[in-house]
Amino acid sequence: MGYIVHLIIILDAIFNTPSNQDKVSANDVQSAIDEHVHSGRRNSIHLAICEFVTQTVASRITEAQGDLVLDEIIGLIRLHTSIGS
Repeated sequence: MGYIVHLIIILDAIFNTPSNQDKVSANDVQSAIDEHVHSGRRNSIHLAICEFVTQTVASRITEAQGDLVLDEIIGLIRLHTSIGS
């Protein structure tokens, strides 16, 4: 779950950089990753996922509740990217 959220946040940062009109350089990718790591968002996302998992496991996900995980992933992506704006 965390990998999906982090990957989309980093991709969003890479492709929303004004200098990336035509192509993306390795430097752009590394800068987006570094910014994500140092921004503190990584830790807040990790804590949000831990809280979600703790609450969800406590209620024991059933097949009917399976979309809870997808809903949480979408919510975290919207919170931390321009996709949700």
